[in-house]
Amino acid sequence: MLKRLPIRWLLATALLFAGGCATPKTPEAVPLSQTEVDQFLASGRDARTYGITIYPGASGTRFEFANRPRSERRKRLDFTGPRSSRRPVVKGQSAITADFPILLDTSSRQSWATLAAAKGLEYRTFAPPEGEYADHVAAPIPGYAGVGNKLIFDKLHVESPVYYVAPAAGGLGALARAAERPGLPPALAAKREKAAGQLPLVLGNETLRNFAYVRFEFPARAVELSSTRAYQPTDAAAVVANLPMLDWRGRPAVQATLVGEPLLLVLDTAGDFDLVLPGATPAGNRAELALGARATAEVEVAAAADFGLPADFPARLGLGVLADYAVTFDYKNRRVWFEEYALASAAESAAEPDVQPPAPVRYPGVKR
Repeated sequence: MLKRLPIRWLLATALLFAGGCATPKTPEAVPLSQTEVDQFLASGRDARTYGITIYPGASGTRFEFANRPRSERRKRLDFTGPRSSRRPVVKGQSAITADFPILLDTSSRQSWATLAAAKGLEYRTFAPPEGEYADHVAAPIPGYAGVGNKLIFDKLHVESPVYYVAPAAGGLGALARAAERPGLPPALAAKREKAAGQLPLVLGNETLRNFAYVRFEFPARAVELSSTRAYQPTDAAAVVANLPMLDWRGRPAVQATLVGEPLLLVLDTAGDFDLVLPGATPAGNRAELALGARATAEVEVAAAADFGLPADFPARLGLGVLADYAVTFDYKNRRVWFEEYALASAAESAAEPDVQPPAPVRYPGVKR
């Protein structure tokens, strides 16, 4: 059991400036005492102080004038972390830190951060408290909403990012592990557990949906964030599915068919599985999934309980399928594109114009 620490000590020593956000030694979250929770919330200020308006809704709390990407910017980021993991973990920073790892999780409606990272993220909680439990994983401790200064990906900045922070020592627990595949070899499981323990931030869909598009190039282990325009594929022949982006409680979802029956799928960029279904374990562990006329696959089907996931969440499609494609969430036009990456990348290379050397500049009246 991790020893409880006073809240002032946690916040004062939360940031290691030389290495970015401080990282906990364990991924498990250990709740603070009631006194420490009250102290954590006592510093809160009205969201309107920061120019943010809070709207409750059927899809969960919405924060207007928050999570704003700088316009006319585009940035391609390489995945980091164990190469054996397909999860999209990238590096970002705040205005006062060096780079730190961030998990991009489209199944998470909100963004979640550790208490140890709060100072580095310049997090300030809202008052009255705006708290909730994560519903895409089984998390025993709620988080409270607050605003940071900015989240930085090189020249692409996200202004006033909203984070949920649990009043707990330690790491993000299930939020950091994000449904890792059970039965991994011990050495591989230990490596992933270590990476999960070093993860201070999960960036959810409430932030990602403010980009024009987010393109996960899974085969190339990279992601492109763009605030410039709606997405347009380079080669139509590479597109295997172009589906309307539906919404399930603030997450991107698509309509698919499983063994010929319609099925709503939440797209989970952090889940290490093919397909999980709510309820009991299915009778057969493999079935035919169709995302469109060209995107069909035989998938391994599991129950949510097999991965420690909530049973009341709808079906979700994980990295066992998504990682075979370049998957683009076109938030501007509410579409989801699945492309064969080899074809798409070849078309992009062919479309790049030849770079001609600049013509020499003539300076009249100058002798050599």
